[in-house]
Parts: sequence; C-alpha cells; structure tokens
Amino acid sequence: MLYRAESGHTGEVITPWHGAADPDGPVPPLFGRDASVAQVVDTATSPDAASLILVTGPAGIGRSAVLTAVRDELAARGLTTLSLRVARNERHRPYSVAARLSAELAVLNRNGAPGRTAKATAPAPRPDAGRQLAAELRAAVTACDKLVVLIDDAQWTDPGSRAVLLPVLRTPAGGRVTFVCALRPSPASPEAGPEAAPEADRVALDRLRAAGVAEVVTLRPLRESEVRALVARRLQAKPSSSLLSTLRRECRGRPAAVLAAVAGYRRSGALCVFDRHAYLTSPDRPPSLPAGLPPVEDLRHLGGLVWRVAKAVAVLHPLGPAATGLIAEAVETDEDTVRGALAELCAEGVLRQGPEPGRWRFRVPLLASGLTTRLGPYERRRLAQLAVTAIWAGDATADGRYLAEQLVTAGPFVDSRRASAELLAAGTAAMLEDGYFAERWLRAAIDLITEPDRRARALLAHAAACAIHLRHADALDSAWTVLSDHAGLVTPEALLEMEMIYVVSLGGTFDRAALTEICDGGWRSLPGGEGHRVLTRAVALCHLDRWREAYEHLTAQRDVWSRDNDTVAALGLLFSDCIAAFLGQPESFYRAVATPYRWPLWTQASRHRFEHLSQLARALMAFGELDRAERMLAAHELPSGYRPVPDRVVADSQSGRWDPALDLARLGLATGLSVGDLPTHTQLCRETSVILGARGQLARAREVIERARTVQPVMLHFLAVPEWCLDQALGATERSERVIADALALAVERGLIVGTEELWLMQAVSELAAGDQAAAQRCVDEVSRVAGLLGTGRARMCHLLAKAVVHRDHAAADEAVRLVRRRAQPLEQADTMSMVVRHGLADPSLLHEAYALYGDLDALLRRAQMRPLMHEHRLTMERKSLTTENERLLATLVAEGLTNRELAVVLGGSEKSVESRLGRLFKRTGYRSRVELASAMLTGEYPG
Repeated sequence: MLYRAESGHTGEVITPWHGAADPDGPVPPLFGRDASVAQVVDTATSPDAASLILVTGPAGIGRSAVLTAVRDELAARGLTTLSLRVARNERHRPYSVAARLSAELAVLNRNGAPGRTAKATAPAPRPDAGRQLAAELRAAVTACDKLVVLIDDAQWTDPGSRAVLLPVLRTPAGGRVTFVCALRPSPASPEAGPEAAPEADRVALDRLRAAGVAEVVTLRPLRESEVRALVARRLQAKPSSSLLSTLRRECRGRPAAVLAAVAGYRRSGALCVFDRHAYLTSPDRPPSLPAGLPPVEDLRHLGGLVWRVAKAVAVLHPLGPAATGLIAEAVETDEDTVRGALAELCAEGVLRQGPEPGRWRFRVPLLASGLTTRLGPYERRRLAQLAVTAIWAGDATADGRYLAEQLVTAGPFVDSRRASAELLAAGTAAMLEDGYFAERWLRAAIDLITEPDRRARALLAHAAACAIHLRHADALDSAWTVLSDHAGLVTPEALLEMEMIYVVSLGGTFDRAALTEICDGGWRSLPGGEGHRVLTRAVALCHLDRWREAYEHLTAQRDVWSRDNDTVAALGLLFSDCIAAFLGQPESFYRAVATPYRWPLWTQASRHRFEHLSQLARALMAFGELDRAERMLAAHELPSGYRPVPDRVVADSQSGRWDPALDLARLGLATGLSVGDLPTHTQLCRETSVILGARGQLARAREVIERARTVQPVMLHFLAVPEWCLDQALGATERSERVIADALALAVERGLIVGTEELWLMQAVSELAAGDQAAAQRCVDEVSRVAGLLGTGRARMCHLLAKAVVHRDHAAADEAVRLVRRRAQPLEQADTMSMVVRHGLADPSLLHEAYALYGDLDALLRRAQMRPLMHEHRLTMERKSLTTENERLLATLVAEGLTNRELAVVLGGSEKSVESRLGRLFKRTGYRSRVELASAMLTGEYPG
C-alpha cells in the first residue's frame, strides 16, 4: 500500500507510511495509477455498474492509495461513499465486517451521511446470526440511494461475513450499491481471493464475474518512468540512473517500498542531492529503515515462531539450502517446523522458493533490510556467527561479500584472528574496485586486531583505500593514527605514504589551518626522515595554491629527497615533474609520460602504478592533452577499471560525452568525491560549468564556479573561461573583461603557465575589439611564449587563433581548424570554427559543421548564439527543430530564475518579445506559471 489507512467504523484518515516519506512534507500523488483509478470510477458510476469491483495486487503496490483516490473522485462527482478498513484480527471474529457494515448503513440511511459515531460489535455466533445480518443488509441496501462502499484489506474478512455479503453482491448490475474492495491476492493466483477463503467462496466469485456483476482491476508494479517521477516529486530532484537501478532491484516497482527506501537512504546519509539531482554515495550501502515499517510490523503481529523465522531468514537466506537448518538452530526448533513457518511466509507473499530446491528469496528484497532492523545486537551477532561458522566448516557456501559482511557483524562472536585476517584480505583485494566495502571491511579488521604490528598494517591498507576513493575524513583518521601511534612499526616507504595521505586528506577536508602550519614549520616535526618532510611540505604548499614555493622548495632540497630511499625519490620526481610542467617547464614531465614504466615504483605494487598513471593523465588533461593521456593509458593499462570521478568527468567532457560527464560531476559534487587530488576539483568544476553554461543553465553554472572558489581554491584561473561566457551571455561585458584580467594576474602571481593560453587569446580578442592594436599584439606575443614553453596542442591552437584574428592571417586560421579537427574535442572544434568565421577568416560554410557539433552536445545556448551569424551569412536551418529548440532553451532559462530583462539580453530580443514567447510557451504546454514550468523541467515532465 502506498498509504496506511487508519479507520474507525465510519471513515479513514490517510497518513504516509512511517519512514516512507517526510512527515512534514506533502503526501506525493499517485504515479502510474491514473488509469486504474479512472477504470474503477467509471465502472462504479456507469448506469450498469458492477456490484463488486476488486482492486488487487501484492502488499505495497498501492491498493489503499487507489481506494483513497477513488473515494475522492467519487465525492467530487457528488456520490455518497462509505469506507471501511478490515483489520487482520477480524478474520477470526465471526460476522465482524458484516456487523460493522450493517451499522454504518443504518446510520447512513437514518442521517443521510456516513455515520461518525456508530458502534458495532459482531453478534454472538448463534445459528440465526448470519440470517439476521443478511436480512438487515438487504434491507439497508434496498433503502439506499446510489452508494459506493469501499472496503480496504478485504482479504481479512471473516468467513461468516463473506457468506453474508455474497448474496448481496449477486444484485444485478446497476444496483443501488457498488462494493469496491481492495484485497491482497494469493501469491499463487494473481486475481483470486485470499488464500484463507474457502473454495466455495472462490467458486462464488468466479460465478459473479461470469455473470457480469464483478470486475477485477489488478495493480501492476510501477514502470521505471513512474518510479522516476515518484522519486523526483518526493525529493524535488531527478534520481540518478544508479539510484533508479537500486530501487528497481530492491523494491520491485512497489510504491511503498520505493518511498521507504528513499527515506531510508536519506536517513543513512547514503543519498545526496546536488543541482536538483539525487545520487547514492554507494549503491551497495543498505538504507536505514525505521523499526515501524508497516510490512515488518504486519509480520511482527503474526507473532511467535513465524516472526522469529522471518528475522532469521532475512540474514541467512543467501546461504541457500543450508539456511533452513541454520534458522532451526537460531530459533531452537526442528527443520520441519521451520519449513512450516517459511511456507506461511510464502503464503503471506513475503518469500518465494527457487531457483533451486531449498532456496528462499524475498519477493521485495528491501523487506530483508527492514527485518534486520528489528534484530537486537545479540540476535544480529548470533545469526552472523551461525553463517560464518557454517561457511568456515564447509556446510554452506556464499559469495565473498556475504561472508565479509557477516564477519563484520559477528565481531568477537567468531575467531577474531581468523576473521581479521580474512577481512584484511578481502578489504585489500577490494581496494581499487569497491571503496565502500573495502573501507568497511578494513575498519572492522582494525577493530578486531590487538597486535600492534598487524593493527598498523591494517591501518595502512584502510588509509590507502580511503584515499584512493577520496574518502578523506576516514583516510585522515587512519593515517594520523599510524603517524602518531605506530610510526616505529611500519617501513619508511609505508610511513611516507601515510604522510602523503595525511596531507592530501587535510586538503580534502578543507583544513587550511593545518596545511598552513605544516608549510610554516610543522613539517619538521613529522616522524619520517628529512626527505619525507621535504615532500610533505611541498604537497601541503600545492594544496594551498603556492605552486612556485613548492617548486622552489623541491629544487632547493633536491639533494635531500633524491638520495633518500626509492619511494621518496620516486615521489619527489613525480611531484617535481608535474609542478615544473604547470610552471612552464614540462620537458621532464613529457619524458615521464613517454616512459612511465621507468618510474622507480612501477613494479612494486599495483596501487603505486595506478596512482602514477592517474597523476600523469590528470596533469595532461589539465593541459588539454586528452588525446595524449588516452594514448598513454591505452599503452600502459591501468591495473583497475576504477578511475576517480573527477578524472572521468574531465575526460568525458573534453571528448564530448557531456551527459555522462554531467551526471558524474553532480555525483562528485554531491558526495564530496571531487576534492583532494590536485587540481581535479577545479578542473571538474570548470568542465561542469562549461557544460551547464553552454546548455543555458546559467545560474547552476555560476553556483558550481562559486563552489570551486570556496571548497578547494586551487588554480582558480581555470574558471575564468566559463565565467567569461556567463557574463557575456548576460551582457556584463565589463565584468567579463575583469574576469580575464584578474585570472591572468592570479596565474602570474602563482607562477602558473598552464591554462593561461586561453586567457591570453581572449584578452587579445578583447583588446582588438576595443581598438587597441598594440595591446592585442602584446597578448599575441604572450600566447606565442606560452605555446613555446608548453608545446601542447591547445597552446598551439590558441596561438594560431590569436595570430589569425589580430593579424588577419587566413593561413593561421586554416591551420587552427585543421589542428582542432585532429584534436577531436567537439566544443573546442566548434568554438574555433565559429571564431574564425565571425572574424571573416574562413568560409561561412564551416558554421554548418560547428552548429551540428553544438547540437550533438545539446549546447542549446551556443546554438542560439550562433544563429544570428548564420542568418547574416544566409545559411539555412531546419525550421521545425528550431522552434522546439528555442522553446526548450526558453524553458531552461526560466527554470534558472532569469527575469524577463535578463531573458531579453540572453536571447537577443526585447522584453516585449520575451513576454510574447512566454505566452505562446505557456499556451502550448498548459503550464500557468514560471513555477509550474520550472517544476516540470525538474521532474522531466516538460514535453519539449
């Protein structure tokens, strides 16, 4: 059921399932049930209405919600309704439902409205009780005007009441009373009555259907689009594909389960929202479900052995045929008794058997998580102990993840030394592939280990796993524990790794005060040798954006770190090469890219090779050298399929895969998986704001830029290009020019060359537009200098474009176009073609290619900005798609909160023309306000 109904004799109060929704928020509307509600209402109100309408479907499918919607719609049409809900315990109270209904009808006929105070008790089970009630009901029904009786949870109706009601239901179609009953069917028969009903009742129902006086409306599981709409309305955010996949797997399309899961993920902190998009930090992390979840409470009310077996099977069912014996041991009974309880759980629609004999599965997997919340600490550990012991003894089998999770839960209930060894091995094996479980298992191993040397090794692995997956707070805790308590128990190489993780994690947790203390003298007190301390201070300086100081420090202390052990020398070389490249001295860095296998730590451990290749690729992408990064990674394959989220965002964005890039970027920003490694956070924010801005999402693009400045302010001059685009779009020309000038000043102050080639190009174009040829030439000279220092494709492209625009050099323009085609970065390619045509340096037909490239990127705003230029050159565009695209851009800008004046600037029209376009948009879509339009854009309901 979507909603839980609490009723007395005369009506219902509808409340959200506890835990399935925010109690302070609005109850979400039905999704995917409009057709069912309409079918029931139309049938109930037709002149030849069936006497009985059954709304069927399994628990959690939304039967009660449909009944509520039907009641509201019938009331809106002026029909009288009467609502009852049957409690589970009424199935054992003879004539209970019939007596309640008779009392309600009596009050209704007397007062003309459903009674509010009628009291009814089931008559004593005497021989004539049924006949008396049947007579009363027939009389009451005959006295009624048109009435619809809605009965929820009709499967709990007692046999006596069924016997009394069936004759009433045989009234010919079009009678005075129509019964709409919601009932949970037997799992074995989707449209039959409850399994407790005698065969005679089922036969009677079949006869009613055959006679045309009964109709069945079966509710099906929600489709993915309906789940998406339900979650979007609940969270006011679009659910990610991973969130939808998890909900589909765990909830099987049942609305109540979906809402409960969403609330549980929010409660556990596993669900994060950023930029109106919802993500799971780890799809495998279970939700924190409340103890009072209704389907769990329903099982608890079964009481006794069935309740205890239900909790045990929630933990032990992955063990297959061995589970039955283990459950029997847990609940202290025999296996036959357990099988009986399991059969009852099947009859309740909780379990199903298969695929092989003796294996049990939950029909809604989420229910297993709900049941485990009702386990006490001892019960939980005892069940885990049984599972682990059986697997260790060879009496049961399960996958490694299940065993590791039970080891975590069992804790000291099993052999601590063996458990910690297996958890350490499992966590280390999962280090690159699965951050959530690696961290969890290694943390549990640490808690079980008492020997200092083994504990230190586990802390090393835990800190490394957390650092790889950018879980900085946990990495910081373990790294500091090693440095402060176990420094003498680990190798110098491991100690250096902990020092690096410690500093990087300080950056990832935004502790600038601690980083500053290290830079200003605290580095001398760290436990490693002198070479360690040099590298630690250099990394801390980089996290404070003090790149020139870092390089000077490494250079001055080169004799110290280069003569230390292999690990210190190797890391010092990597840091020195990358920082020097950022400062305009890339020769050594390029040699490292060409021959990464010559790095001293290349063969020592897969994670060292992983970090080395990742860092080189990350630096190459900062230079815009995506093609070179991909060639390097293809030639020297990463030892894992995992790549940090920021690296994937930059690669996807530069290669034109904007949708996955944006999805990953939001995930990284929502979960904090974008900070730490340098300069990835700024690069991620740059690419994200470029995409959002090009697609017309100007306010969101601005928010991302501001976030980069406040969260990890490193290499902020990279943000100038997307910010310039935003200011230009909104007509803030002077501000956009200051953005470029300030960014160049910041880069010069930091000594940074990387990323300045684009800024000098834009400055050259700006100076030329202002008529200052000399200033423009100085900018060309600077671009030439940067291109000479870096030797990258992007720097060469910027030099060619600056030269072409300032000197009216057609040959340079042609070479720039050829170069960007080879580089195959779609946005860069389209922007270059647009620039050379705009300055009259190339054939206007290039605009067709650029326009198509923007279209492939769904860059709505860039396409709109290009159209006047295409009109100027009399280039044609498809009219139909143009209208649709213009409307979608307008809706996007409205959803961003732009005023009519701002819309006029962005769209290049007048405020009056904007008002006219908005009016046409509202008329076509049916939305009545900006708020409705923005909501439709959010939930994906906008028809454009």
